[in-house]
Amino acid sequence: MTCINLVTAAALLILCCFAQPVISFPVAAARQLHKITPMATHAHSQDDNTESNNNSGPLENLCLTSLRACELMTPLIASIYDELILTSSSSSGSDGVKKVKKDNSAFTIADGTVQRLLIKCLFSNVAFRDIVGEEDEGEEEDDGIDDNWWYQVQGLIIPKHVQPLVDLTRIQIESLAKNLLVSNSNETYYAKLTVFIDPIDGTREFSNGKGEQCSICIGFADEHGKAIAGVVYRPLSKPSPTWVAGAKSEGYASHNFEEEEEQSTTGAVLSTNGSISAFVESLTAELDVPRIKAGGAGNKMMLLLQQSISVANKEEVSKTQRGHLYIQDRGVSRWDTCAAEACLNAFGGQLLKLTDFLEDEKDGYYTYLASQTNLDFIPNTANLTKYNSNLQDLPSPAQKAQDVCQVKAYSNLCGLVCFGKEFNTQEGRKYLREAIRKAAAINAPSLD
Repeated sequence: MTCINLVTAAALLILCCFAQPVISFPVAAARQLHKITPMATHAHSQDDNTESNNNSGPLENLCLTSLRACELMTPLIASIYDELILTSSSSSGSDGVKKVKKDNSAFTIADGTVQRLLIKCLFSNVAFRDIVGEEDEGEEEDDGIDDNWWYQVQGLIIPKHVQPLVDLTRIQIESLAKNLLVSNSNETYYAKLTVFIDPIDGTREFSNGKGEQCSICIGFADEHGKAIAGVVYRPLSKPSPTWVAGAKSEGYASHNFEEEEEQSTTGAVLSTNGSISAFVESLTAELDVPRIKAGGAGNKMMLLLQQSISVANKEEVSKTQRGHLYIQDRGVSRWDTCAAEACLNAFGGQLLKLTDFLEDEKDGYYTYLASQTNLDFIPNTANLTKYNSNLQDLPSPAQKAQDVCQVKAYSNLCGLVCFGKEFNTQEGRKYLREAIRKAAAINAPSLD
């Protein structure tokens, strides 16, 4: 890194070491500041913390380390978010810190930078089976990465006043990786795992002033492609970051929600901020519950889980007062759901394929492995869209995918059904399946 940025980063690091419990990083004189409070942990052992996890299992160790990395990245993410808010009035298609990708999805410098910090700094010395990130930058040799590379993200330049914070975060995460990952004795086990990363899940909300709905999703899958551990972290929650983490096989389920926020016992269907399909409209009517709009798959899973935990603490809850549901017939991707699925499983819930749940009455899970082709593809089932299509030209309306080569490798093409522990019973599943089948008889799932 450049001399000036190295000195600035070192100064920031020294300040952090002597900081008070609440730390804020100024971005500009007239800019709103985001105060970052130390992470609170609600784990199965009150004595556990993210910096002393010698007694943790290998998956819990990964979760705790990932949580600490998310905490370290939060000031940088908040700084970039402030930059986006200041430049949101720009009339151009790109304002220098965000752009629209080919498939019309949003991209910001936070997406690329967070993914780089996780892959190149946190996990670079761990020989995982594979690491799959949403933002494709191609193969990059380590000896070809210099300081300028860190300040340029897919054609976008990180503002100069933010660059020292990038350097500081790199130093902190590299130190974290050395102390908590390289020194452990789980190398053989980790070599079987695939990591799925969505650096900023809910980028559109992040770039449009709804940062509290975005999350960092880090999921871990075993050699069979089953999601077995994960972290979903909302860096811009108010008044402080909120998160969930879990690894069912190790009995690890941990969360930090805003305790003061009272949850209603009325269940709802969680949906996108935008338009919903006719199937989801029919399902909401059939369940006779309200619709709650929210961005990001990780954020919706957290809303569902927070409600599920709240409902579990109620002494008497009727069917209509059960937890939230996230049932989607439109596609998301593996990096959106790997961490969410693992966390839901750890807390007694499920994230399942809609097609299997509806038709076969069995639990169908997505496969989380690195692959050149889609491992869950079913011919003539999903409709091709600009989001899931691998074709050079935009597909025709209602064009079914007939060949696996037509779809992206990590698109979830079978819909999803997400529910908490309160629905994960024979009675609860029957109730959901009947409602889904009635809704599907009126309007079939679009699977697009």
